[in-house]
Amino acid sequence: MKEGSDYYVVRKGDVMAVYKTLSECQAQICSSVFGPAASAYKGHSWSREKEEYLSSQGLSNASYVINATDLREDVFGPFVPCSFQEARSSSSSHISPANLNHSGAVEAQPVSRQYMVGILHFDGASKGNPGKAGAGAVLMTEDGRVISRLREGLGIVTNNVAEYRGLILGLKYAIRHGFRRIKVHGDSQLVCNQVNGVWQTKHQNMMELCNEVRRLKENFLSFEITHVRREWNAEADRQANIGITLGSGVVSEERGDF
Repeated sequence: MKEGSDYYVVRKGDVMAVYKTLSECQAQICSSVFGPAASAYKGHSWSREKEEYLSSQGLSNASYVINATDLREDVFGPFVPCSFQEARSSSSSHISPANLNHSGAVEAQPVSRQYMVGILHFDGASKGNPGKAGAGAVLMTEDGRVISRLREGLGIVTNNVAEYRGLILGLKYAIRHGFRRIKVHGDSQLVCNQVNGVWQTKHQNMMELCNEVRRLKENFLSFEITHVRREWNAEADRQANIGITLGSGVVSEERGDF
């Protein structure tokens, strides 16, 4: 993170995470839609002292996670509560007067979804592994508005198959909703690393599912898939567990805010 740059902090229970960009911050809090509340804050003037302090707690790289009890205010200073819409407008390089209403608030401008970046969280659940299973996904806009909560009944499959089916379900709906750019987040290292080509797919079933994901990727102008901590993926997990209650092949979509 650059010296003097702004940064974003999310607190969820006793865990606090520090992110260098708003989009990284937004991508992690899908679980706040129904899970324990997450609060977002904006900090100013990132410094080497802050980075060294986090490193001393065993944390490194661009994003950091720290127990809230270890957060020293004398290092970070005061935080400003931050709604994603406010942070988005304040981080813009320029806001046209035409985009302001009479109260001075920034009004959302209609933009075709093919130019927007979609955020997709996916998960799978299997009671028995293999056992009765469900797939789940949550499709969001980059500023945190939920478009769809998705779940699918899978019958009897393994957890890894359910994870892949959650990703496939979410990608199909992202395409259906008109997104051409997508950032995907899941807590399955196997799925994320196989899709990224980091790990090999040795089992025929996994290979077929991975190839289906790669075919779906061709519908997007940009595609990123990232492994996230389980606690940041709770809403997709909730949808997958609802999927377990559905009949095999039954898909349910709950429309969100947008």
